[in-house]
Amino acid sequence: MNPIPDGAIPSHQPRCLGCGTENPGSMGLRLRAEDGRILGKVTFDQRHEGAPGFAHGGAVATVLDDTMGTVLLIIERPAVTANLNTDFRTPALLGRELDVEGWCEKIEGRKLHLAGRLLDGENVIAEASALFIEVELDHFRKGGADLPDRWLTWTPECKT
Repeated sequence: MNPIPDGAIPSHQPRCLGCGTENPGSMGLRLRAEDGRILGKVTFDQRHEGAPGFAHGGAVATVLDDTMGTVLLIIERPAVTANLNTDFRTPALLGRELDVEGWCEKIEGRKLHLAGRLLDGENVIAEASALFIEVELDHFRKGGADLPDRWLTWTPECKT
């Protein structure tokens, strides 16, 4: 494994709902790698509102899914979300800068068990666990868009 170095990570594609810089509805998620984890910041605004003053649960789940999906850069495996479980602990208030983190818990062949959480200071807003399944890069080429250059260094076979 040749993990990415610690530091800021650009959006994985400009129109991404979670981290895209060219998507007007983006969550504006900013991520970095640090000590084998993905850490980041997000501030929800009225575009992401569910109940008045609160971020929509789908927006919270999107941020967690995108953060855990970015863990794939550390473990260098192209994969897709197969299952995402989100436990909501307390509302995410609009206009507050929140912390998010994601990490890999276990790898079993093509099955990647990832986890993450969203925090407001010390308070856990939501925790998530996900099963990602490793796929061939050709899976992503079916969308017709160019793949990020860093993905092209990943080997097509599953790493164990």
